[in-house]
Amino acid sequence: MTQCPVSGLSVTEKEHWSFENRQGNYTRKYSLIGNDIIHVQELASQGIIPDHLYSADFTSLIGEENLTGKPVFIMIDCEPIIDLKFSYKREFTNLVTAQESDLRLIVLYNIKPSVRLQLEMLQSLATEKLPVMLRESYKEAVTSILDFKSGNVSSTKPDDGSDKAFRNAFLAEVSRILMLRQFSQLEIFPPENHASYPYFEILDIMRRDLQALEEEHQQSIERIEQECRVLLASKNSLLDEQIEVCKRSEQRFKAEESALLSRIAALEIEATRISTANAEKNAALRTLCEMIEKINIDPATMEKISAQCATLFETSDQAAMINTELTETDSVFLSKLQKKHPNLNQRELRISLMIKLDYHSRDIARSLGLSTRGIESIRYRLHKKIGLDKHNSLKTYLTNLATESL
Repeated sequence: MTQCPVSGLSVTEKEHWSFENRQGNYTRKYSLIGNDIIHVQELASQGIIPDHLYSADFTSLIGEENLTGKPVFIMIDCEPIIDLKFSYKREFTNLVTAQESDLRLIVLYNIKPSVRLQLEMLQSLATEKLPVMLRESYKEAVTSILDFKSGNVSSTKPDDGSDKAFRNAFLAEVSRILMLRQFSQLEIFPPENHASYPYFEILDIMRRDLQALEEEHQQSIERIEQECRVLLASKNSLLDEQIEVCKRSEQRFKAEESALLSRIAALEIEATRISTANAEKNAALRTLCEMIEKINIDPATMEKISAQCATLFETSDQAAMINTELTETDSVFLSKLQKKHPNLNQRELRISLMIKLDYHSRDIARSLGLSTRGIESIRYRLHKKIGLDKHNSLKTYLTNLATESL
C-alpha cells in the first residue's frame, strides 16, 4: 500500500480496479485515497477521446468499500484526453445533475487546452449539491478536496456584470440547451453596450429556433402515434371481422361435415341391411331350391326349376371387399355379426369377414386401398367396439361366431 504524496493518506489499489477500454487504446485505473477519495486515471501512450465516463463503476466501488450513504469525492486525471464524445458528456451531465448521490465534489485536473472549454461547459451545469472544480495538477486537486472537506473553500463566483460572469453564463446557457435540452428564456442577458451582447442575442435566437424545432418534433411524434393508433384500430377491426368470418366458416364446415358423416353412416347402415337381407334371402332361396329338388315332380318341370334356381344363384350379389363371390357361409357369418353388433359399419363388417378368412393386414389394405397402419387402427377399434379385452384374439372370436347357430 502506497501513500498520497500530498496528503500522506494511504492509497488503496486493487487488480480488478484496472481494466482496458473496449477500444483497446487506453486503460482506466481506479484507486482510493484515504477512505473517501476515488482517484480516476486514464493511462494511454497517446491522446484519447473517451466515449464513456463509466459512472456505474463509481457506484460499484462505493458499494465494495462500504461507502454507501457516506460523502465521497472524485478526482479525475485528464492528462491524455484531447477531446470528448457526446456520449461521455451526456453521462457526465447525468452524474452532476442526479437528484440522489453520495458524491460531494468532482475535481478534474491536468486538462489540455483542446478539451478545457468542453469541461468548463460541463462544470457550468454543476449544482451546489455536487460542484465541479478544474485544477492544474494532482497536488492542486488533492488540496482542493482537503480544503472542501474542511470547509476552507472561498467563493470563486465572479462578480455580477463582470466579463467572467457573462462568460460563465454563456457557457451555462449553451450547456443547458445542448445537454439538458432546456429552451426556457435566458436567465442572464448582458446590456446592449456590452461586447458579449451579440453572442447572447444569437444564442437566444438559436434557443427559440431549437425550441420551435423541438415542438415541431413533438407534434410530429404525436401525429405519428395518433396515425399508428388509428391504423392499429383499423387493423384490429379487420382482424376481428376476419376472425368472425373464419368462425362462421368453421361452424358451417362442421355442420356440413356432420351432415355428410350422418349421411355416410345412414348409407352404410342401409348397405349393411341390404347386404344382410340379400345374404338371408340367398340362404333361404338355396334351402327352398334344395327342398324343391326333393319333391317328386315331372322331370321336365324339375329341370326347368333347377335351371331357374341356378340362374338366380349366378346373378346373386357380388362381394366387393375381396373381389370374389360371397359364399353362403360368408353371408350367414355377416348376418350373425351384424345382428350381434349393429354398431359396426359396412367397412368394419367387410374387414371382419376378411380377418375371419385369415387375410393378412397387408392384403386387406391392398384390397381396400388403405395403408397397413390404417387397417391395424381399424382392427384396434373393432376389438374395442366388440368388447374384447386385450388378451382375446379378434380372429378367434370371429371364427367362433361363425360356428354358432343363428
